[in-house]
Amino acid sequence: MNDIIPVISWRETPEVGSEAVPQPPESKPLAELKRREADDPTELLRTGYLCRGGGLLLCGPTGIGKSSLAMQAKLLWGLGRECFGITPVKPLTSLLIQAENDDGDLAEMRDGVIAGLDLTPAQVQAALANITVACEDTRTGAAFTNFTVAPLLEKHRPDLVWIDPALAYLGGEASAQRDVGGFLRNQINPLLHTFQCGGIIITHTNKPPTGREKPSWQAGDFAYSGTGSAEWANWARAVLALRSIGSHDVFELRAGKRGARLGWQDADGQRSYVRHLAHSERGICWREVASDEIPQTGRPKKECAGELLSLLPEGGLPATAWQKLAKSDCGISETSFHRERRALEKAGRIIRSKISGQWQPVLKP
Repeated sequence: MNDIIPVISWRETPEVGSEAVPQPPESKPLAELKRREADDPTELLRTGYLCRGGGLLLCGPTGIGKSSLAMQAKLLWGLGRECFGITPVKPLTSLLIQAENDDGDLAEMRDGVIAGLDLTPAQVQAALANITVACEDTRTGAAFTNFTVAPLLEKHRPDLVWIDPALAYLGGEASAQRDVGGFLRNQINPLLHTFQCGGIIITHTNKPPTGREKPSWQAGDFAYSGTGSAEWANWARAVLALRSIGSHDVFELRAGKRGARLGWQDADGQRSYVRHLAHSERGICWREVASDEIPQTGRPKKECAGELLSLLPEGGLPATAWQKLAKSDCGISETSFHRERRALEKAGRIIRSKISGQWQPVLKP
């Protein structure tokens, strides 16, 4: 018979000879809880996207460039600057604990981002002063959190701790709720709360089933892009998914959970959950792409444009309602919708009312 050995959190380990009994958490009346204010000291990424004590999951397929994207975010957030529409409340300090790249790889990513962003020497100095890195490839599970993460957080006290990749440190089955939940909720969470920092965990997505990654997924489905148990996404306060859209050059960054808090907008000023990125030609760095660089997939353009126009009544529709109708009735993606909407406008087939803001067909005699 196998005995189950309970994992004791590093902060609950009793001293030798002591008889201390673990105490329950503090409780308080619901009426006493206060909403976050504009100057909330716990906020890290606006607006309430990630706060101290919370975790963010960044997931994507192997080799796509998750680590370089994370490096770019660390450098920009270290300067207090936004990274692809994700804005820090102040210059943030970061601690990276990783097992995928050697010193040379990390230095190459660092220098590639610096060159791609055209940072000044003063900016480089300020950004690098806010980033610390550590390599760990011997510990997993409780040993990792107790003897690697906790001491490093105690020493450096960062705003953000980055763990790359998650599966190097889980010490269990990625598809097992018990293993994943125990690692994230009972080992990582207490450290984030104790040291009042945010946690960003980088993980891989599953192998694409048909050559294109999750082709039928929609909206909030992308919160579950990480491999294995749903606990990865359930634990995270926010989820970002970096994914292929069938191109070697252009990729998609989706805010799969709490994305509305980022305030992203599309070309029409409507709420969006997607940014399109590409690798820079100046080194290991990412850049945002223009709409005409996004690869065209799906239906033929002529057919797509005709369908869009047929859905638009004489009285017009707001862009959001028109786009939802195009998706539900014709299966036209958000990207294709906005591309063809711009083409129809340029061709003089539609016009946006200055009074109502709705898109209307141009009726020809």
